[in-house]
Amino acid sequence: MEHDDGTAEAEYRSERSYRVPATPEQVWEAIATAHGVSSWMVPTRLDPRVGGEVSFDLGGFTSTGVVTHCTPPTRFAYREPWPLGDRVEDIPPGMLAWLASIGVPLDRVAETLPRVGPVATEFLVEAASGGSCVIRIVTSSYGTGADWEREFFDEMVGSTVPIWDRLAAHLSAETAR
Repeated sequence: MEHDDGTAEAEYRSERSYRVPATPEQVWEAIATAHGVSSWMVPTRLDPRVGGEVSFDLGGFTSTGVVTHCTPPTRFAYREPWPLGDRVEDIPPGMLAWLASIGVPLDRVAETLPRVGPVATEFLVEAASGGSCVIRIVTSSYGTGADWEREFFDEMVGSTVPIWDRLAAHLSAETAR
């Protein structure tokens, strides 16, 4: 889709899958409860129902989103503003510094930010043989196709890979006990 200003709507998407030695119920506990998420990611507040709030304490700032799907124990999803704010005034200082470091003027961000969709994260859990299951984690968003959006999404995905790896390791360690 092309906008009036000639920019195209772009889809950003990343998908990772893990086979873990855990039941869907054990995975659900780890991905859809505040205690579970806090045990492998960051301190988290979570109201696990559609429309409920999810809030991640990332040290220097908090990312707050909304639960968009909750079907125990197979599907859990939420969305967060991207890039961590709906308006330029809401963007954390660290993100502003990053934008400056890659040479993106804030007026360009201000132009495109209203057309940048939230970041959606979805966990799909499927039982597998031998008491294990497969977790598929899909992260996606839409934007205008601006270079800064692609760079941000790619860096964000790169930073989440170790987090998803920690989830798989956590589930493996928990079930080994």
